[in-house]
Amino acid sequence: MTEYRIDDLARVAGTTTRNVRVYQESGLLPRPQRRGRVAIYTDKHLSQLQAIIRLLSEGFTVKHILKFLTGLQRGEGLVEVLDLADLGELVTEPWSHPVPETMTREQLEAQLGPLNAATLRRLTANGIIEVSGPTGSAAESADPAADADTYLVRDRRVIDDFGKLISRGMPLSAILKTTAAVDKKLDEAAQTLSGAGHSEVVRQRGTGWYPGNDAELAWAADLIDVMRRVARRSAHASLDRALDAAVRAELRRYQQGERKS
Repeated sequence: MTEYRIDDLARVAGTTTRNVRVYQESGLLPRPQRRGRVAIYTDKHLSQLQAIIRLLSEGFTVKHILKFLTGLQRGEGLVEVLDLADLGELVTEPWSHPVPETMTREQLEAQLGPLNAATLRRLTANGIIEVSGPTGSAAESADPAADADTYLVRDRRVIDDFGKLISRGMPLSAILKTTAAVDKKLDEAAQTLSGAGHSEVVRQRGTGWYPGNDAELAWAADLIDVMRRVARRSAHASLDRALDAAVRAELRRYQQGERKS
């Protein structure tokens, strides 16, 4: 049996030593063996770590994975491991992995530039930030989004990406207008995909069906997972193709305009 120290285990699994420790603290990964001060991991740790990484990448939460692993260790059936309440949570759980962070207005402006009241309201309305900590009388302000001094950023990576575009000369107003238009199209696509999933369940199981045993629950969870993966990969591929075509079309129009001038 192969043995690993924590650095080697993380490297082979394609993660970090910090993540390994986090998974241990949350109960997902068994504690290592100890030889003096040295922590020794085995192939069993590696297999479980790889499974955890795969499940997290597929949109499962730490709570889902922990309940699943605990249930298997106890010899429970699928219904006990993933009960009907968990299935509902799995369906509604976000499939992305946002990186939330609390930021001050000063920190936001360091990346996005000066933020007036209208822009702060727009960032809030678009779901990019939300009020975290108003100051003084701002708590009772008619415009808390503009008067707050700290904000919860839903995904720090979005702010970082906006900042990169702004550093290249693109105004924040243009970025927000573009992303809002894209979000609207994606909302429509998500509704289409969700409707297709519902129609397929009805077609195969009948109107009003709900899983009532292990096999039915496994079928529903598998259908949800496969549909999500197909939709995500298809959407990425379609967007890449559309962007390539759009860029080529814009370049042709630009070249034609240059020749005319």
